[in-house]
Amino acid sequence: MAGNCSRPVKAVIFDLDGTLLDTESLVRSVSATVLERHGAKLTPDAEKAALGRRPLEAWQAVIEVLDVKGSTAQQLFDESEPLLQARWPDAHLLPGAERLLHHLHAKGVPVALATSSSRASLQRKLFTENKRHILEQFQAVTCGDEVAEGKPAPDAFRNIASQLQLDPADCLAFEDAPSGVDSATAAGMRVVVVPSLTNRLAYPKPEIDAKSGCCEVLSSLLDFQPSQYGLPGFEDLICGVTPMHPPWRLVGTVVKGFGRGSKELGIPTANLDNSALQAVLAETVTGIYCGWASIGSSSETYKMVMSIGWNPFYKNTEKTAEPWLLHDFPEDFYGEQLRLAVCGYIRPEANFTSLEALIARIHEDARISRSALQDPLLVQAQRLCMTAG
Repeated sequence: MAGNCSRPVKAVIFDLDGTLLDTESLVRSVSATVLERHGAKLTPDAEKAALGRRPLEAWQAVIEVLDVKGSTAQQLFDESEPLLQARWPDAHLLPGAERLLHHLHAKGVPVALATSSSRASLQRKLFTENKRHILEQFQAVTCGDEVAEGKPAPDAFRNIASQLQLDPADCLAFEDAPSGVDSATAAGMRVVVVPSLTNRLAYPKPEIDAKSGCCEVLSSLLDFQPSQYGLPGFEDLICGVTPMHPPWRLVGTVVKGFGRGSKELGIPTANLDNSALQAVLAETVTGIYCGWASIGSSSETYKMVMSIGWNPFYKNTEKTAEPWLLHDFPEDFYGEQLRLAVCGYIRPEANFTSLEALIARIHEDARISRSALQDPLLVQAQRLCMTAG
């Protein structure tokens, strides 16, 4: 069993960037652009050093890792900030964020935010029509410019515990960045890690019964089980499927994949071009999902089940989206536009001991999808994939 109830949780504290909100992909893109102007290239080590820190401290970490000459953290911040401010409204909530926040709020569990973002940046990130309600659910908020020391120092999380008048040991923190995990751990809190770095070795090894520090590492907030921490459990599963709030819409061109779907698995999947993924999903978003699909100019919809990720069994080096449309088609449709409405989450990616076990699990995922997609709540998502474009 993951997680622990040895000391039931009385409040849940979230980081923002990379945990609730997909700002990391925007930051990565802007940072790479700014660094190129200064003759440097963003590397995974530089990303790891900067992740979760306050902006000036993040840029200073990047300068030190990359040995950027002739530039200060303030200069790089001044160049990057206008580019980021223009893009903050485009940042999406990460999978499971809205569901978890709404659930905890509805059950009367205190929810708080400990972010490295400045108060002004926080307002710009969340004060959009579809995200403004998120900020209203927090009973306490601490921003990076409101504490003496930023993450990995414990100031932000200690400040939140003080505002809530709780012992830090009674709080459960959610973090995506190694520096944030260190911060919450130093404050004396248990930490659920939802990594925004693909390199899991950058994070502490989870200890299920930890009294503080990393107690669980999840692929997504959709995998979190509140009851394992003494919190009210979810009550929204449909045939074992987690409804997506809101559903995603993915649009892309069908491209040739690895050639193993029909040949090795007997399962004809339709690979989407990578640009479709990069435009909508954070790099670390993976899992098995269900929903609806439409092809080309047709408005006809088909049930589908889809894997997103690196497929641990085949050890892919490139992230893919491989939907299996649960319908027999007379011919291939390479080059056609494929529109997907992803409305349900089935499970995280997993490895298998044999090809037969993988095939059996895919067919079980299809069975679950067919059943869940008969529910009226998930049927509503069909409209998202009917219109071309």
